[in-house]
Amino acid sequence: MTYKTTAIIGCSVVALLTASPSATLFAQDDAEAARKGVELAKKKDYDGAAEAFGKAIKANPKAARHYANRGKAYRAAGKLDQAEDDFSKVIELEPKNSDALSERGKVRVSQKKYDEAIEDLTKAIDLDDDDVDSVRFRGFAHLSKQDFDKAIEDYSEVLEKKPKDVEALRRRGFAYVSKGDKEKAREDFEAVLKAKPNDEDATSRLKALEGKGAAPAGAPGASPSTAGAPPAGR
Repeated sequence: MTYKTTAIIGCSVVALLTASPSATLFAQDDAEAARKGVELAKKKDYDGAAEAFGKAIKANPKAARHYANRGKAYRAAGKLDQAEDDFSKVIELEPKNSDALSERGKVRVSQKKYDEAIEDLTKAIDLDDDDVDSVRFRGFAHLSKQDFDKAIEDYSEVLEKKPKDVEALRRRGFAYVSKGDKEKAREDFEAVLKAKPNDEDATSRLKALEGKGAAPAGAPGASPSTAGAPPAGR
């Protein structure tokens, strides 16, 4: 399961509060900047959120949660290198933090660092077997590497837990086509159309399987999901 350090952080803050008045101010600055960062992220001001979390980091540089939140803000803003650095810092502080491993893996998928992404996402999944999103991103990494068997395996795992996941069906169908298994591909694209009757991509791919047209070029979708969620705060 996800590695948590909230209790540890809470205890350390209590210790600081009893240490000195200056320590109390330090903790207050830390919390206030973090709250501001979360509020800005909710408004989708990701650059402002990143700046606020930076102030929280300056006030409390050992708090992994601030790096995690700034990393998510950077990711949402499309600043992938900075996001990768922040998630790496979280992992340095908390090596078994499954959320940070997952987030860095997702960033690395977007950076097309597929081997490194797969390594991170696999570690995240091993730590949290309910992490369907990491399985989805790993499937996309395998698909991008044209490792269709592993992509099918990952998307099948996603669909075991979310049978109506249209994008998992779509991408597994593409992997089946790429392997030459037209029958299983047809089943997946038909399932997409059952969920979304007017889906143009699935319609085109089914017509191509029947020899009635050309399939859309390349794998479906440019990325495994939409932009990263705003920082949730911890």
